[in-house]
Amino acid sequence: MHRITLSCMLFLTSLGYGLSQTPVLHILESGKATNLRGVSSHDGKSIWVSGSSGQTGLSKDSGKTWVWHIPKGYEKRDFRDIAALGEDAAVTIAVDTPAVILKTTDGGRHWRQVYKNNRPGMFLDAMDFADHYNGVVVGDPIDGQIFLAKTTNAGDSWQSFTPDLKDSIASGEAFFAASGSNIHLQNDGVFLLSSGGARSRLWKSHQSATLLPFQQDNLTAGPNGMDVKGNIIAIAGGNYTQPGSTDSSYAISYDGGQHWKPYNKLPGYGSAVAIISDSVLVACGLKGVWLTKNGGKTWATIDARPFNALLYIPRSKKLFLAGPNGTIALLEGL
Repeated sequence: MHRITLSCMLFLTSLGYGLSQTPVLHILESGKATNLRGVSSHDGKSIWVSGSSGQTGLSKDSGKTWVWHIPKGYEKRDFRDIAALGEDAAVTIAVDTPAVILKTTDGGRHWRQVYKNNRPGMFLDAMDFADHYNGVVVGDPIDGQIFLAKTTNAGDSWQSFTPDLKDSIASGEAFFAASGSNIHLQNDGVFLLSSGGARSRLWKSHQSATLLPFQQDNLTAGPNGMDVKGNIIAIAGGNYTQPGSTDSSYAISYDGGQHWKPYNKLPGYGSAVAIISDSVLVACGLKGVWLTKNGGKTWATIDARPFNALLYIPRSKKLFLAGPNGTIALLEGL
């Protein structure tokens, strides 16, 4: 277990965290030759992860033990996101060349291809499900049009569609596939997207896109991960080629995206963020795991190891993280 330094404890205490409330990070799995970017759960007990080299992992005991599978024929694919649809069912996306979506119903032992797109330039970035049946996947723009596909039958089939958006995507504007969390699908079918690159914007069904308080006109910078809880929208990002930079790394809105608080105080590039409460959030990136108790005005470093994606389980108050070198961690004490 990584020990929290005395200076970190004092910093946490100064922010209002008592020592008894200091979150503790446990490494659950590490050393596998894969870069994990997808993490998902349908019940808080069965946890799915996905990554490079065709790796998918499943734990049925809240992360204590893991079973790994590589879908046959997809050994070299990069699974950037995964969506849990049951204890033994999940859908995962392989980004490009060609872009494919796979589904398993037997815990990952067997996977079947439910979508394939050979179109040049296809690159799937992220996926989200509003419930067991309805999901959406976003890909980088093709010929000036955001690529979106949806399912209404639990991922058994997917249909591309043209979104009802009031603005056009800019040249060089795209979506980063860092953590599978830059898209959010609501129960009413409305979706939110956070784009980066030439423009950093928030997109919402049937509405005009709005500029975000992130870097603009930088092809490697912008939002990388988003979390949505009611009217609260939190976004983490930055420049993934300069993970130590604190420029435009975080913003939060409490009114559904109409107004933003651009605190920009993450210690580095952020790839994912989780809303624990109105004021408590956790973010992660290639420079560590960070915690705020004041909405993002100030952040404390919990751990300095790199992570790409995270998943908060409200019922158990546990937070799972996944990252390079097949590393999976559990953050408790939130």
